[in-house]
Amino acid sequence: MNPGIEGIVGMYVKLGELDTLERMKEHRQGLLEQCVDTEHFSFDVTRSIYRSDLDVIEAGIESLSGEITGHVDAFNENRIAGWALYDQHPDKRVKIDIYFNGDHVAEVVADQFRNDLLKLNKGDGHHAFVFVPPSGSFQPPLQLEVRAANRKVLKAVTVE
Repeated sequence: MNPGIEGIVGMYVKLGELDTLERMKEHRQGLLEQCVDTEHFSFDVTRSIYRSDLDVIEAGIESLSGEITGHVDAFNENRIAGWALYDQHPDKRVKIDIYFNGDHVAEVVADQFRNDLLKLNKGDGHHAFVFVPPSGSFQPPLQLEVRAANRKVLKAVTVE
């Protein structure tokens, strides 16, 4: 761990600077994507540091974002759909990760509008997501897992 980044993230958490942490995360991800040379040890070390920094930043974001509420309303070969929102920050959109048999197959953002969510006082109603599985990928037996913000499991089922 990089004690410098831990101190900086800790300070931003105390100040409630969620937007700043999200910008830091985007910046570190951009730097990580630029380290594409796998032939040199120095790039391996740099990638490792950036990944470690991202873990610390993500933990800070999670602590400020609070609990996630959500539900998977439909899961079949035609679509996987539901909604998710940060309880303390309903203006922020939740990233949804979808796994088939343990393999990450999709990342979508819960940002689509649903009137029922608005009527239920779920933020501004823009918290729905829909994923259309590629043709032939939803084949039983299938272990399906839908995670919000890569942490909270919204749905985990085995489709027989």
